[in-house]
Amino acid sequence: MDIHAEPIAKIGIIGGGAAGMSCALWLKQLGLQPVIIEKNTYLGGQLKGMQRINRWVLGHQQQTSAELAELYAAHIGQLDVDCLYQAQLLDIRRLANGFELTVNQLEKHTSLLVRALVIATGVRVVGAEVFADIPGFAALYPSTHLSFYPLDHLPKLGQLAGRTVAVIGGGDNAHFTAKDAALAGAQVHLLIRHTAKARAPIRRHVQALVAEGCIIEHSGVQIAAFATTENRIILALTNGQHVIVDELFGRLGFAANTGFLDNFAALTNISKARGYINTDAVYRSSLADVYAIGDVADALHPSVVNAIAAGAVAAQDLSDRI
Repeated sequence: MDIHAEPIAKIGIIGGGAAGMSCALWLKQLGLQPVIIEKNTYLGGQLKGMQRINRWVLGHQQQTSAELAELYAAHIGQLDVDCLYQAQLLDIRRLANGFELTVNQLEKHTSLLVRALVIATGVRVVGAEVFADIPGFAALYPSTHLSFYPLDHLPKLGQLAGRTVAVIGGGDNAHFTAKDAALAGAQVHLLIRHTAKARAPIRRHVQALVAEGCIIEHSGVQIAAFATTENRIILALTNGQHVIVDELFGRLGFAANTGFLDNFAALTNISKARGYINTDAVYRSSLADVYAIGDVADALHPSVVNAIAAGAVAAQDLSDRI
């Protein structure tokens, strides 16, 4: 053994979703030492809670997103990658050649020295906060007939025939939800605040269902007030109309999980746009030795495959540099 050899460089990865796991895999194979810092008791991020059959990841067409998350986590487990579960970052301090992280894990504080940081904290669903100040919403919010998660309509599809549904939003998820509900036999009201932003194929599907009368589209409207009657939801719209529905699905988009960065002086000046971290082609952020990968750095093309690719690219660049 060469006692003068450089120690294996540790790389701190904040977040254990698909992007973080991919980065850890590549770092490990390239001879670096990844350490995943995960706030939950498991790896997998948002994938872990999705039961929809995968349609987008090549070669895994019969598996759910949750099963993909378990598959990815098992791969990381086989590589003996260091993972700190139920871990909360208390401090990030920049050093001359890296960072010192203070982590609270199960009420025990640990100091961790890393050569570089990779932020892979993903996004969160935008939900109730959008309507918090609208009259009637506080009383409605506990209802089981109101939800915001992009796939939470799927378990209800078998119960929607003959019922009336409102879907709020103009993007892909709103259009997919409206289409699914209409094909399940519901009368659907699609409420779009400005104009539709869905990609062309799903937009065409919805427009065909509008032409058939299965979907009624309301563009350029917002909800002015909420009320309930006989277990139904009354929506007062800003155009003066009232819509009465049995189920309400909010599809209001996502927000990057970057608010925590402001807690640490070493990261407060990182460049962001609408909350998403700006990076270059190899996922370097505006701060030296800080990378951002996956949905937290990709507002336009969020997906599992892009997150996995970003993790691989960042790991390769780190290997070349360190």
